[in-house]
Amino acid sequence: MNRFPWIFSVLWLAILSVMLWAGFWQLGRAEEKAEINKKLAEKQFHAPQTTTEWQQLKAFDQVRVLGVYLDTHLILDNQIMDGQVGHFVFTAFKTNNDQLMWVNRGWTDDTQQNFNVEIKPQEITALVADWPRPGFQLGEQEVKNESRQHLTYMPQKEVSELLSQRHCQQASGEGCIILAQVLKLDASMSSGFSRNWQLPRMTVEKHNAYAAQWFTMSAVLCLLFGVFLKKTYFNRVEE
Repeated sequence: MNRFPWIFSVLWLAILSVMLWAGFWQLGRAEEKAEINKKLAEKQFHAPQTTTEWQQLKAFDQVRVLGVYLDTHLILDNQIMDGQVGHFVFTAFKTNNDQLMWVNRGWTDDTQQNFNVEIKPQEITALVADWPRPGFQLGEQEVKNESRQHLTYMPQKEVSELLSQRHCQQASGEGCIILAQVLKLDASMSSGFSRNWQLPRMTVEKHNAYAAQWFTMSAVLCLLFGVFLKKTYFNRVEE
């Protein structure tokens, strides 16, 4: 009797599992993008107060925050917008609840520009964003205890310590809290630069199309495997 092709079957099952996983992953990403588009269209602003409320926010959530800018600025170099190389300007911000964070005030190609901002209580609207990560990192980034400095990337631990060193002693109560997110200042707000924030590059439709491709290839793979078994195993068993 012809032996069942176990090794080939295990290999087929492994490939099929990966293809199905990829298809469902694309569907999940499509749902995430649809939720982001919905949130942006509804213009619903969160007003987080506690650290827990901040931690529950996700990228592209819209927030309205009361606080004050602080005299600490990071100029993130080598940032490309519309094909031009420039800088993102990050300024420290302290909420009314003594929470410290960085606000991305936008992009500029003018290094001689005055990056200072009026230090007074105010309300800002912004998008929640993940921590900026470098595409490729060479060496260590030194972060100095200065009010203004240029960086090639923003190591989270070091720039958070900078906030603590320069501004935590000014906080009241039990001390300040440094938030892990950054904010992207809304284009309607003053005290900013160019803020043509990029939405997720891949659309819901593209994710769904890729998912359909993965599921189609999975179906074809199952069909080919069935034909292979019929020719190499079942036909010979019948003989």
